[in-house]
Amino acid sequence: MASNVFVVDSSAKRTQVKVTPGKYLREILEEACKSRKLNPEAYTLKTQANKALDLSQPFRLSGLSAGAKLQLVQASRSPSVVSVALQLPESEGGGRLSDKFPSTTSLWKILRKYEDGVAGAAQKLNLTQRGVPSGDSGSGRLLYEQPCLQIMGRDMESFTDLQKTLAQLGLNGGSALIKLSFKNSGQPLEEAMQEISRYFASVDTVPAGVGSSATQDARGAHAEAANGSVPNADAENAAMPAEGEAGPEPNEDVPTTDGPTAPVVENDVIASSSETQPQPPEDLPPPYESLNTVNGISVYRPPSNSTPAAARAPDDPAIFEPTIAHAKAHQAALERAGRNTRLLSDKELEEQESARQEKLATVQSVVVRVRYPDQSMIETTLTATDTAADLYTKVTDTLASASEPFELRYLGAKAQPQTLPNSQSKRLVRDCGFRGKVLVTLAWSPDASAKARKGPSLKEEYRSRATELKVDLASQQAVGEAAHKEAMGKAEQGGTKDGGKKGDMEAKLKKFMGFGKK
Repeated sequence: MASNVFVVDSSAKRTQVKVTPGKYLREILEEACKSRKLNPEAYTLKTQANKALDLSQPFRLSGLSAGAKLQLVQASRSPSVVSVALQLPESEGGGRLSDKFPSTTSLWKILRKYEDGVAGAAQKLNLTQRGVPSGDSGSGRLLYEQPCLQIMGRDMESFTDLQKTLAQLGLNGGSALIKLSFKNSGQPLEEAMQEISRYFASVDTVPAGVGSSATQDARGAHAEAANGSVPNADAENAAMPAEGEAGPEPNEDVPTTDGPTAPVVENDVIASSSETQPQPPEDLPPPYESLNTVNGISVYRPPSNSTPAAARAPDDPAIFEPTIAHAKAHQAALERAGRNTRLLSDKELEEQESARQEKLATVQSVVVRVRYPDQSMIETTLTATDTAADLYTKVTDTLASASEPFELRYLGAKAQPQTLPNSQSKRLVRDCGFRGKVLVTLAWSPDASAKARKGPSLKEEYRSRATELKVDLASQQAVGEAAHKEAMGKAEQGGTKDGGKKGDMEAKLKKFMGFGKK
C-alpha cells in the first residue's frame, strides 16, 4: 500500500514523495533531489529530531510512519569508509573476503580489487571476465558468465547496476555483506568485453591510506580481453583471457550521474526543435512536394500510442508551488469579482465588434488542421477569401468514403464547440473568426454507414504519403509559461491600478469630511 512522506529543504519548501514498504530511503532522497534539481550525492536525509537515517534501509524497516517529515541536509564532502565483506560462491571455494572501501567506490571496482588480490584476497581470482562454453560437452562458443551481486536485499545483475557506488546504495558507513553468484548471460564473450570497455571507460584505484586495498598499481585481466587476446590455459577458468593491464572502470572521484535526457516523444517519434524540413532536390522540376504532402496538403498518420505525449511527460513539482505572484493575482481576481460592474452599452458593443473586424481584416491566411475519426490529420493553408464550403470540398476530396455525410466542428470565439456550416457565403476568417492555426474535427453524421465509421478515413494516396506528427513539447511549454507570466503580470498591474484608484477615493472622502485639518 502506497503512502507519502514529505522532504523539507533548507528553504522550508517541502516535496511530497510516494513510498511503498519496499522503497529504499536512498530512492526517496533521489526523487526529492530530482524535483529540486539537486545532486543527490551532496545531500542526505535526517528526521525532525536531527537523527541521520540509514539510506540503505527500506521504508518498512526505517521506523518512519506514513506522512513523516524528513529534512534534506547537505552531506559531508569527504567520502566515508565502509567495511565490505564479499561472500564467494562454492565455485570459487566459498569463504568470505573483507576489506574497507570509500563510499564512492563502485561495485564493479570492488570486484576488481578482490579479484586482483589487492583487497583482502590471498590470491588472484576471476570474478569479472568468466567464460563458459555454449555446448554441454564443453565445446562451442564461449559465453559470458555475468557476476551477480546481492546486497541489502537488492540484486545487481547488469553492467548499469554494477556502476553504482556504495553511496548510491545508501551505504555511507558501517558494514555491508555482498553475496556473489554467477549466471550464464547467453552473450558471446567478445561482445561482453566490448560492452565492458564501453561501460567502464577509466580506471582509478582506492585512495592510499583507506583500507588494506590502497594501491596505485592495481593490475587485472581487462586490457588484454578488450583487445581479444588468447585465453590463458593456466588459469582456473581456461576460458579466461590472459592477464594484462587493468581495464577501464568508473572514476570514483566523480559521482555517477544519469545519461543524457531522452528527447520528448510525440506519437513515438523524437521531437526536436532543430529538425528542418527536407529541401527539394535540385534536379527535380518545380513544383516540388515533400514526402508527406499531396496536392499541397500535409498528411499525418494516426498516433501509435493512445496516451498523448504531454500526459506521458513527467511533471515538474515546482510548477505546483504557489508564489507571491500567484497570491497577488488571486487577490486581484477576488477584488475584481466583488466589484459592481455595469453592462456594456450598444455603442461599446459596436466598438468591440469594429475592433474585432479590423483585426480580422489584417489576416491574409490561416492554417487549418483537420482531425479525422481514426485520428489521422491533414494540414492545409487557406486564404482570407476562402469559405466554409471550400474547406468542405478539400476535406471531401481526401475521404475514402466521400459520399458519406459528415460535418466539421471547431471551437468558437468563446471556446464553445460549433458546427461549421457548409455554406459558400460563410468566409472562414471574416465570418467564422479563423486566425493563426485552427483545429477542425471531422465527425460522421448519424446517417453515415458502419463501413465509413470503422474503416480508414483517408484515401490510399494520402495514407501512403502520411508521416508521423512531430511536436516540440519543450518549446510549447516555454511559450505557455511565457504567456502565463505575462498574464500574471497584467493581473498584478491591474490590482495595483485598482488599489491606486481606491486610495484616491479614500483621500477624497477624508478631504470632504474634514479629516486631517488642524
